[in-house]
Amino acid sequence: MTTVWQRLRQLFTPATDAPPDGAAVTAAIAEVRAANLSYCGPPKLENVAEAALAVRAANVRGSWLEAGVALGGSAILLGRLKPRGVPLDLYDVFGMIPPPGAGDGEDAHRRYAEIVSGASKGLGGDTYYGYVDDLQQKVIANLRRFDVVPERDRVRLHPGLFEATLRPAGPVALAHVDCDWYDSVRVCIERIAPQMPVGGIVVFDDYSSYSGCRRAVDEWLATTDDFAPVFHRRSLGVRRAR
Repeated sequence: MTTVWQRLRQLFTPATDAPPDGAAVTAAIAEVRAANLSYCGPPKLENVAEAALAVRAANVRGSWLEAGVALGGSAILLGRLKPRGVPLDLYDVFGMIPPPGAGDGEDAHRRYAEIVSGASKGLGGDTYYGYVDDLQQKVIANLRRFDVVPERDRVRLHPGLFEATLRPAGPVALAHVDCDWYDSVRVCIERIAPQMPVGGIVVFDDYSSYSGCRRAVDEWLATTDDFAPVFHRRSLGVRRAR
């Protein structure tokens, strides 16, 4: 029986590398959620897919990037939606999330206290990803399980704090920033925005979830006319306009 992921691969041909159709994308998102691999509830994964297909339609050149990988659910989706030759760079500590800082509100500090106490629940009764041993290998296994093979599909994992690892060397066409706290989001903006060509899109997963993320994004947008929001449905999509 042909799986959704096999169907997605069939829709990519070496000659055209055409994007998948909407029904296949919807089914793929449902598979990721059914496997308890993404904390991006509706409509967040749908937003990521919309941004990915928009970047493809506009033929925006550059790598794709995710900052904050967790179990790899949204990375699986990005790996299946990207053109074959485009690299996908995945940045994460691949372990316990770093603490929030002074730029974050009570919501972030309360959430972090719950996480480090051991009380945080995983999806569908599974173990919370921050408590998983050797999370990087777990993510790799999840990618392979859904037919995203790092060596074949140009998927690169970058373990460590963003301050040390997140330094894109070339243009970034699409970025999914899912890292919760003010300082982490600010580092992502500072490192990614200058590398983004016109038409490139960055999706901020936690814009409506955590006050620190929203503050970092709002402060940045107040200083630039080069970027403008294109959607706000829980997560916020921002496109480079000039």
